[in-house]
Amino acid sequence: MKNWAGNIKFQDSKTLAPKSISEIQDIVRTNPKVKARGTAHSFNTIADTKYVALLLDQMPKEIIINKERKSVTVSAALKYGEVAEELHKNGWALHNLASLPHISIAGAIATGTHGSGSNNGNLATAVKSFDVVLADGSFRNIKSSDGDLYYGGVIGLGLVGIVVRVELNIQSTFNLGQSVYLGMQRAKFRDNFDEIMNSGYSVSYVTTWQQEIAGEVWVKFLEGTTPPEVLFGSHGATEKLHLLKNHSPEPCNDQLGIIGPWHLRLPHFKMEFTPSSGTELQSEFFVNRAQASSALLALESIADQISIPLMGSEIRTIASDNFWMSPHYKSNDIGIHFTWKQIPETFEAVKAIETTLKPFQYRPHLGKIYTAAPSYISSAFPKFKNFQELISQIDPNNKFGNEVTDSLFQ
Repeated sequence: MKNWAGNIKFQDSKTLAPKSISEIQDIVRTNPKVKARGTAHSFNTIADTKYVALLLDQMPKEIIINKERKSVTVSAALKYGEVAEELHKNGWALHNLASLPHISIAGAIATGTHGSGSNNGNLATAVKSFDVVLADGSFRNIKSSDGDLYYGGVIGLGLVGIVVRVELNIQSTFNLGQSVYLGMQRAKFRDNFDEIMNSGYSVSYVTTWQQEIAGEVWVKFLEGTTPPEVLFGSHGATEKLHLLKNHSPEPCNDQLGIIGPWHLRLPHFKMEFTPSSGTELQSEFFVNRAQASSALLALESIADQISIPLMGSEIRTIASDNFWMSPHYKSNDIGIHFTWKQIPETFEAVKAIETTLKPFQYRPHLGKIYTAAPSYISSAFPKFKNFQELISQIDPNNKFGNEVTDSLFQ
């Protein structure tokens, strides 16, 4: 089995697909090393293991809406697109979604997956509680009143245990439209960053980093609000677009200001299509929003090096949260995302980006391509040592670790 992009061939000695929680508990108790794997939308070996891999897609598929608690409890392996459709049918919604709906609930949360929006936290901020099988095989429900176990465990990188169910906060369903504004030069974007990124419920800036090619602003706006006809000199597109140049827009959700339900506007891509490019690599780096303009200007100095392996780049905003291994721990951030070709020049470009962003105390997305040393990672995440201590307490024998997490935390 390979990961999403095909750049990682998983090395597990055994792959198991349990059908019940008790079966998961038995597997955890009787094996020295276990790693859960979701949809494998990761671009390094964070989801790999040389031991037992657990796939939870054979577990009962549960979507249980609790109107009184304004929450939905879902099976860990369900995809966001599946859950979102059921929620909308029943008049409910999540606060945000990632760029694609094909990713699993638990896997996305564990790595801090996010969408965009100045007031929108990452997907983990919707977590009210989660059910997990711990290293000793015991079953536990963890909620905010559990303190450190909750704030350290929600974005747990797979190290807390085998998450089997997640309870998410929900709200009344809502509608959005999406407009794409063309010809936004990067200098104009930098100079008007806050106004542009605050111009909708969820906003992205798409660029190739090539000097001669202007970027696009993708604005997802709430029904009942009126998007501007012209955004800082940029006019709306008159035909549907893909985020990547020379790609058919067919896999993308409706644009051109057409109003539709939240789950068919917040993701860029439709559930029934292969998202993005399919075989690309991805990296993402986060810096505090207050440094956005300076950080983006700094990247201009290596634009030529970035553009060689680049397929596309997207800049988003993410609101702060309180989760220990979140890149946005107590920090309102921008995410600078890169979609790469699978060529050697990609890794040189990533190193150059990391060097350029180091003065801005960047945090990498730990499920994507990065080259930073563990010593840098430990300094970049303020609660790194607290998380390290928590994991050593609840999993003293490192049952859920692998080479990536061992290099970081052991």
